[in-house]
Amino acid sequence: MGLDSRLTKFLQEHSEIQEVGEEFIVKKSKSSVTLPTTFSPDICRIIGIIHGDGNMSGKRFLITDQDFEYHKYLQELFEKTFRIKLNVFHDKNRNSFYSHSKNTIVYKYLTEVLEIPSGAVRENLRIPKFLQKLPIELQAEYVAGVFDSESHIRERQAEIDFSTTSMQVWQFVINFLTNIGIKFSQRIRKRKKNPEFEIFIYGKNNLKIFNQFVKLKHSEKIKRMQLFLRH
Repeated sequence: MGLDSRLTKFLQEHSEIQEVGEEFIVKKSKSSVTLPTTFSPDICRIIGIIHGDGNMSGKRFLITDQDFEYHKYLQELFEKTFRIKLNVFHDKNRNSFYSHSKNTIVYKYLTEVLEIPSGAVRENLRIPKFLQKLPIELQAEYVAGVFDSESHIRERQAEIDFSTTSMQVWQFVINFLTNIGIKFSQRIRKRKKNPEFEIFIYGKNNLKIFNQFVKLKHSEKIKRMQLFLRH
């Protein structure tokens, strides 16, 4: 089922959401939103970002990262995709920024049309079948969103470390990296609560292949990646 069919079914189940031209609105609300009808690069990246480090609860979605420049990118991305403005909060004690929005229509679209779980996303995460059927270019956008959230690029050696508590995300990334010809190692690290599923990509050649397919948007990670690819 394509995204347009998913959206049609969604709107049929939610008569409270009214279509006004190319936008959608609920009664007693002054703000309208747009809802994508195709699996674009932006929508695939948003799924990856929330799968990586998002939280969905109380009809609010929240994304955490320490890099304020990355939150500027998130604001542009969600404005372009849904025409909504993300609020940004700075937690000085944790040295982190939080981008969040409490928009009922977009929240329902994310959880019902795109199948992003409510609550602690990684604990209930199941990779939707539609993601596995997308072209490799769109899968790369999803992986970019996940890696922007959950990867670390070493400062002094050509290495990308990726870690997630979701086995399904881990397996999806493994399949993707294998399909584009990247060599990597993998490990399951046991912890008291949830195991960590890890991937390690070593060497300049593998980083070059990764960069050809996966375009990161996190400013600090871009700087480190360019440092290794420059030499």
